Amino acid sequence: MEGEPSIAREDPHSLAPIQIQVTNIEDDVASLHKGEGTRLVIAALCSGVVAFGAVLWMNNIDGSQAYAAAAERLEVINSQQGSALLRCVLPDFPRAQLKSSQALHTALENASERAQKYYGKQLKQCARLSDQLVRRIDAVEVPADQYRGIQRLKSSAQALDNSLIAYRTYLQDPNVPYDYVQATALIEHIAIAWTTYEAQRTQLNEALREHP
Repeated sequence: MEGEPSIAREDPHSLAPIQIQVTNIEDDVASLHKGEGTRLVIAALCSGVVAFGAVLWMNNIDGSQAYAAAAERLEVINSQQGSALLRCVLPDFPRAQLKSSQALHTALENASERAQKYYGKQLKQCARLSDQLVRRIDAVEVPADQYRGIQRLKSSAQALDNSLIAYRTYLQDPNVPYDYVQATALIEHIAIAWTTYEAQRTQLNEALREHP
C-alpha cells in the first residue's frame, strides 16, 4: 500500500540475520562432530596399540614358559631314567664318579672282567630302562630354535641304546666265548655314546635355561 514504508533487509524484523545465525550454528555443530570424530579415531588407535602390546607380552610369556617347561622335562628324565639306567648298568659306581668317558670305560671294563659273559644278564635287566630313556627323550618338544639340539640329543640317546644292545647281544651269545679285546671295543662304544649323550643333554638344557 502506498504510504507504508517498505521492509528493508537491515530492519530488525528481517529474516536475514536469523538465516545467518542458523548457518553459524550448523557450522559449529559440524566442527564439533569433526572434533569428536578425531578423538574417536585417536582413541581407537590407542586401544589398538595397547591391545597389540598385550598380545606381544602374552606371546613372550608363553614363549618363556615353553623353554622352561622343556628344560624341566629334560631334568626329570635325567633324574629318573638317566640315573636309573646308569645304576642298573654299573650298580657299584656312583654317578658322580662316572663323568668322563675314561672313567665310564674303566668301570664297564672292571664289571665285565669280573662277570664276563654273565654280565649280559645284568645288561638285559637294564634294557627296559634304556628303551624308556629313548622314548621319553623322543617325546620332548622344544621351541623351534632348539630343534637341532633336541635332534642331536635324540640321536645320542638312540646311539647309547644301540651300543648297550650290541654289547648285551655279544655277551649273551652262547657260541661266542668272552674275549677281552672284543669286549673292550664294545665297551668303548658304550662309553663314547654315554659321554656324547651327557654332553648333548647338558648343552640343550643350558640353552633352554639361558633363554630370556
